[in-house]
Amino acid sequence: ATSAFAEDVTLEMWNKDPNDKSRRMIFSQEIVTIDAGDSVTWLATDKGHNVQFIGGPAGAKLPEKSKLNKDVTITFDTPGVYVYVCTPHATMGMIGVVVVGEATPKAIDQAADAKVRGKSKKKLEELLATL
Repeated sequence: ATSAFAEDVTLEMWNKDPNDKSRRMIFSQEIVTIDAGDSVTWLATDKGHNVQFIGGPAGAKLPEKSKLNKDVTITFDTPGVYVYVCTPHATMGMIGVVVVGEATPKAIDQAADAKVRGKSKKKLEELLATL
């Protein structure tokens, strides 16, 4: 898993990792750690992708699903662990995690409850195990 820590992070949505052609249907960074109030921008580098949040902190309003082929920027104000997928490629393992603040055991448990299927199920377990 690749991760980043910054005030504002930019990720790309890829059909293939330009540095590792065996990695397909992925986000350029699978885990991002930010502080509350920071933003993440997803760039529709390759066509056919979007961002849909499927899990997050209890009580937090999850961001709206983005449109296919469109860049999207989301600011996160509520601390916790957020789980998102590319809707068309969710079963292929196109999944990512945004950690806002600290990844507490409670926040990780809540994120593990996200409804995932296909290859994303195993990949989410692997990503959360690294937090």
